[in-house]
Amino acid sequence: MKNIESDIINYLQNKDDEVTIRELTEQFHSNRNTIAKYLQALIRRGDIEVTQFGMMKIYRMSSRIPAKGMFHLVMDPACIIDTERNIVSYNTYFTELFSLKASNRKLYSPCTLPEEFYQNDLVDAIIQGIHGEISEKAREMKISGRLYALHVKILPLILEDNTFGCGVIFRDESRVQKLSSFLEESEGRYRAIVDDQMDLVCRRAPDLTLTYVNKAYCEAARRTSDDLLEKKLFPFVLTNLSNETESIYRQITINNPIIEFNTKDISSNGQSRWLQWNLRGFFSPHGEILEYHAIGRDITPLKRCEEQIRIYQQSIEYLVQERTRELQESNQRLIEELMIWEKKEGRLLEREMWFKSIFNNITEPCLLFEQSEHGEPSRIIEANKSACHILQYSHDELLSMVSTDITTEEHWHEYLECYAKQFAEDQVIRYHGVGKRKDGKKLQVEVSAQRFRVRKKPLVLMICRCPEEPV
Repeated sequence: MKNIESDIINYLQNKDDEVTIRELTEQFHSNRNTIAKYLQALIRRGDIEVTQFGMMKIYRMSSRIPAKGMFHLVMDPACIIDTERNIVSYNTYFTELFSLKASNRKLYSPCTLPEEFYQNDLVDAIIQGIHGEISEKAREMKISGRLYALHVKILPLILEDNTFGCGVIFRDESRVQKLSSFLEESEGRYRAIVDDQMDLVCRRAPDLTLTYVNKAYCEAARRTSDDLLEKKLFPFVLTNLSNETESIYRQITINNPIIEFNTKDISSNGQSRWLQWNLRGFFSPHGEILEYHAIGRDITPLKRCEEQIRIYQQSIEYLVQERTRELQESNQRLIEELMIWEKKEGRLLEREMWFKSIFNNITEPCLLFEQSEHGEPSRIIEANKSACHILQYSHDELLSMVSTDITTEEHWHEYLECYAKQFAEDQVIRYHGVGKRKDGKKLQVEVSAQRFRVRKKPLVLMICRCPEEPV
């Protein structure tokens, strides 16, 4: 028997149309009554269903499930309704939803439906379900004064008495709807905030197609969101660098979820544009990439500043090199000039030593002294050895004196007139004078004096001859 039932089910599953008892008797070479008994058993189990047209019955695979097993398949409020639209059974969740108690079960006699069922064309959907049509719809229903958001599913059933009916399953989605509404509002606020951002924001699917772009992204790309979404585009990358940018996305892993990189392209005004991107990957618990999230920021001014700084550094380095070269050349010239001056100074020192040697070795007393602006003799600046010997002063003593200190008072007037005349006429003068030694004795001297200039300052060289002994 089991084999024949299985053969009948396999035959019906492979048939596109319904079959009659006659077709089955011919197929399995059995009499009509035997086939009818097997069909009746399959109908009771809910495997097949029958439709009668006059005296002819047509059999097909059942689209219904047995009513007995429905309550074992659902954890939501559910009830079973027969062809007369009577509720014949319901579970405890249905009781809780419609605020029923076990003692209230009699209220739902086979002749009545709860009044809440007459909302939103639910009864019409139940009738269609009894006739074999599956339906599934979200409905708002007011139950016991409270408004519910219910997901109502109607399934065609075959009842235990082999009659048709339907099962009605209610799923309370009020909390889900509130959460969904909250999420939609949050998503709306998030999108509004992101759309107002100056940064470029985009999201990409695992295949790198764009799934979201904000307003700034569209404006920078000079395209609409419809032109960008669902396309694998990199609008801010030069065409020859698209593969390189795609490879950067592929570097995102669960262990390396964030990458920062820069892109360069040409903006609408023909100028180079640099963008800095912060790329983040989002993964499933199993480590599979779900989405890429990228935020771009225009760093063109920064890049241009860096370029200017680089140019300035190169210019400064060039100027430093040039200035260093000039300083080296100047130092070289200065060294050469210093060497020349050292040589000159050496020769001058040598000559000075010669002149001093000659000056000191002159046998006649010699004095070198300054002359004032009015022609008056002034400070002694040099004296030879003979002058120190004759006048009996040390060299340091003479250099601390003025020329009038070695002249007697009665000859001062004559002495001053001679040097004033020399200053006016700028000539060599010769005269007879009287000098005064340190011990106060007087000397008769024959003086030859000549004026000359050193650095525009008048100096006088006086050479004396003492023909007589001091008195």
